[in-house]
Amino acid sequence: MSAPLVTLGLTTFNAAGTVQRAVRSATEQSWRNFEIVAVDDCSHDGTLDILRRLAAASPEIRVFCNAANVGVAGSRNRILGEARGEFVAFFDDDDESLPERIASQIKRILDYEREFAGGAPVICHTARRVVYPDGTVRVEPTMGQTVGRRAPAGLAVARRILLGTPLEDGYGACPTCCQMARLSTYRAVGGFDPALRRGEDTDFNIRLARAGGHFVGIAKPLVIQTMTKTSEKSLAEEYDNWLRLIEKHRDLLEEAGQFSFCRRWIEAKQAFLERRHLVFIRRLASLALAHPGHTGRRVLMALPNLGLNRRFGRFHEGRP
Repeated sequence: MSAPLVTLGLTTFNAAGTVQRAVRSATEQSWRNFEIVAVDDCSHDGTLDILRRLAAASPEIRVFCNAANVGVAGSRNRILGEARGEFVAFFDDDDESLPERIASQIKRILDYEREFAGGAPVICHTARRVVYPDGTVRVEPTMGQTVGRRAPAGLAVARRILLGTPLEDGYGACPTCCQMARLSTYRAVGGFDPALRRGEDTDFNIRLARAGGHFVGIAKPLVIQTMTKTSEKSLAEEYDNWLRLIEKHRDLLEEAGQFSFCRRWIEAKQAFLERRHLVFIRRLASLALAHPGHTGRRVLMALPNLGLNRRFGRFHEGRP
């Protein structure tokens, strides 16, 4: 069987200082049957010019520019529309992928499809090294890292994301920067929601899970994610997007009898991230009185993420 073509999809916006590094990490993949589709979202710092120079020297790179700034979801949807590959792997403009990333993800997906998927859609994420502006480095796992067994799948994954429901092998994040799936999988789910300027990756994963998707992972961190502060990365924006997400998937939350609880949990978590400790304690105590079981389970599930959430809050506040 010939090696399938993989579309390496790169979204860019005002990344003149990092985009060459991101493109280089794509062109240096050990998997050689690839194309690079770069979509620029109306940068005004010379990013598009850099991409065009790189494309002039590398025929495997195709560059597109949005007519208006549409956000990363819209840019990813354009990549899906332009892609010629059987598989799509997404790259961010300030991150790097190790040379074996694509080959490893292709193997993981194909092996899993043969043994466990039964025709269901499969998506693969890798663990990643997250580098913060102060030099702090964290290795973040992903979901479905255990090889040789059925991966987290279906509604159980959607409930894990939205409700924090315990799920074996279901701990870890699934960001788009370390994601790969068949192009047909992305198109079947409808791509990314352009109405979401943040949290579009979480929403996509929920919709894929609700469509029966299987979430396989790779334990080795094959992506180096550099955390860069931009205007849309704020605690207030993250909070608003979580509220939009739970409203969008309200039917699943109401079916579990947890819509009100989830909204109040997000409000309590926001107070924690913003270091409004007294407000957080009051909100958590109120939740515990009204929903003791749900609150206890959520607290236990949140404990492993305590350090990550603190780092997340400091990053969005611009603190070291």
